[in-house]
Amino acid sequence: MSFFNPDDPARVSGMLLVDKPSGPTSHDVVHRVRKLSGIDKVGHGGTLDPMASGLLPLLVGDATKMSAFLLADDKSYEFDLTLGATTDTDDSTGVVEATFPVPGDLSSSRLEALSREFEGERLQRPPMYSAVKQKGVPLYKLARKGVTVEREPRRIEIYSLTLLAVAPPVLTFRVHCSKGTYIRVLAREIGEALATGAHLSRLRRLSVGDFSLGEATALSVMEEAWDAGVFTRSLLGPDRVFGALPGVCLLGDASSRLFKGALLPATAIFRQEGLFHMKDTIRILGQDGKVRAIAEALRHGDAMGDFPLGIPFARVSLVF
Repeated sequence: MSFFNPDDPARVSGMLLVDKPSGPTSHDVVHRVRKLSGIDKVGHGGTLDPMASGLLPLLVGDATKMSAFLLADDKSYEFDLTLGATTDTDDSTGVVEATFPVPGDLSSSRLEALSREFEGERLQRPPMYSAVKQKGVPLYKLARKGVTVEREPRRIEIYSLTLLAVAPPVLTFRVHCSKGTYIRVLAREIGEALATGAHLSRLRRLSVGDFSLGEATALSVMEEAWDAGVFTRSLLGPDRVFGALPGVCLLGDASSRLFKGALLPATAIFRQEGLFHMKDTIRILGQDGKVRAIAEALRHGDAMGDFPLGIPFARVSLVF
């Protein structure tokens, strides 16, 4: 993977952590970065709805190859839900479908007990206003035509759901969840559990995997930095992006085997960092400790020394 060269803007590559404001779509932000940088290869690592704000990882140049890794990451959010009304989109951008009285008993103890009931693995049905496709057509396009179709529930996990504030009719929570979790649906379900309607009225993403909102740069500040030619201070490379993955360090002469699809033998490494299991994603490090590639482990890391000569331990999936 190439990195920024001030004399060659086409070589910009890496990750930008943007604090997206409410209003623009994720694609709007991508388009803005493309226009600023003059680089066509820009993508994001997980959509945020227009009403949502917070952490939006952007991938620039060759780093767009990292997107699959980001999309699989857990995420955390802070959100408000407003009790007493449901909407067709499950959030405040939609049309109110029904109104309900707000319960009088909204004690912290009751709400905290309810929060615990939502934690753990569960099935969640994607909303009609979502990018999930049915027969190649995004559901939101069908919803805009007034068409409702059956959606297959998906398995998600709520690792934690924490009550932060109670100011009826608004409740504020923080949630840490698996990929594919719709916070709009969670807000509606909380309302249903309280025997009233509810919709999502504010959403702010706090983290994606190991990346936090505290590391992000406001879009307006990033635009100013771009104009000043110093935006690369915010550019992250593979050593930061994949820093949490277990890894192995290669012997010097093994670097020549690093190409996509290559099988690396156990005899090609001299040090291991962290434990890994078969099918895990791991880092392949050079002798300088820098990430040279990403690979899929074909053997457990704790048995590396037991392999006969020439038996592969990993298949290379991405080379930098």
